[in-house]
Amino acid sequence: MKKHNFFIPVILCLMGWFVLTYRILDVPPGINGDEAAIGLNALNIAREGKDLRGSVFPIFTSLPDSSDWKQPITIYSEVLAFKIFKPSYFTLRAVSVFFAIASGVLIFLLLRDLLGLIPAVFGFLLFLTTPIIVIQSHLALENIAPVPFITLWLIAIVKYNQNPKSRYLLMMALSLIFSFYSYLGMRLIMPVLFFLSIAFLFYKNKQKILIFISIFIPFVISLLFFKDQYPGSLWGLYRPYIVESYQQFLLPFISNFDPSFLYIKGDITPYHSTGKHGMILLATLPLFLLGVIKIVRINKGISNFILISFFLAPILFGLGSTIHRASRLLALVPMYITICMFGVVSILEIKGKFVKTLLISGITILIFVNYLDFTADNWFEYPKRVQSDFARPIHLGFEKLYEQSKQNNLVPLVQKELHVQNPTAFSFFELTYFPDLVKKWSDLTDIPPSSAILVGKGGINLELIKHLQLIDVSGSDFYILINK
Repeated sequence: MKKHNFFIPVILCLMGWFVLTYRILDVPPGINGDEAAIGLNALNIAREGKDLRGSVFPIFTSLPDSSDWKQPITIYSEVLAFKIFKPSYFTLRAVSVFFAIASGVLIFLLLRDLLGLIPAVFGFLLFLTTPIIVIQSHLALENIAPVPFITLWLIAIVKYNQNPKSRYLLMMALSLIFSFYSYLGMRLIMPVLFFLSIAFLFYKNKQKILIFISIFIPFVISLLFFKDQYPGSLWGLYRPYIVESYQQFLLPFISNFDPSFLYIKGDITPYHSTGKHGMILLATLPLFLLGVIKIVRINKGISNFILISFFLAPILFGLGSTIHRASRLLALVPMYITICMFGVVSILEIKGKFVKTLLISGITILIFVNYLDFTADNWFEYPKRVQSDFARPIHLGFEKLYEQSKQNNLVPLVQKELHVQNPTAFSFFELTYFPDLVKKWSDLTDIPPSSAILVGKGGINLELIKHLQLIDVSGSDFYILINK
């Protein structure tokens, strides 16, 4: 076994971890409702074996007063992380970094097998610098969870094309089934990939189609069971709307390939975009175009299949009414990176050494400059622009309360009124830092001795509490009041 087969992926993983975890608690600035819901149920399952509804190790989870069901892949990844590591805000978000790095390694393996070592390394780095991957790796959401499974599906397709063994057929089917339970948006993508897989098998080996379909029979049966046991979990809040014309169907589909959306503006929501960069770096466009040209020229089955899959995967998004939602298109990123690497191969095949070096160097520099521009904005300017769209950093208040109560042997309290502002997030942080449940307190003029209480800065009469020690929690909307 060659040394680079082991060391290169390890080095790339360490690099990915460092880059993607930088400022992970600051960008974006504060937990959002979906993150809090995922974290709260996952933490409850990790500690008690049941979600907040009281269901023991449920397949789908939601809050008691909500019909917004969360998918099992993300929930149980969080449960596992909370079991292995200390529950924290960092652990909650770092699970998405794990999904990103695992996807990057799988893309490396896919490209090494398909195109060679140099495109594999370049492809991993390109994946690591893709804006939508960087953004989603900092959110404890489900959007990024399908990426490793779609990459596994591509690996299975490539492996089966090279060596049609049954284990790759099984891998192909299982990766699609798991992708279905990774993110709600895969309800519209997975069926397309399923039929593309059948088309691939029809071209490659017709006799195996029935075996491939039969693997899905238990999956189909499970859908009938889940429909009854978890009403609304299969579609959640999102259901296909009535399509009255082909224009109405084609607009959401075609909009996914709008260059201004992909490379300039990005997602329409402030949660999933900086608003100044697209979901993909603009500097990768030349590589993508070269890759498309290369694939069309060589006209081989597997490369054509990847290109077709990229353009057809989101076709059922025409059943939805929203457009320009990059957060729903992460399943396309492995295909995009692969097509770009065909572009790298076309440059590497140029015979003139000077021209080849000039092109590779030029494109690499452009991508690096584009990436630096994105990261500088994403790390430092974006958080300022979207402060009003996110809750103020609640974790800072709980970190300080935990620190003060432990250091000074004080009873931790939380101002009762704070919980009303963002109950799910406050409950998550309360359970994270104080597993035995922190006490709520309303009367700030009568705080018990030997206590520290987390309070909001708004509406506090400092004159009435001047007998207490006051600690300003920097970067947040909280004070810690201490009565020793």
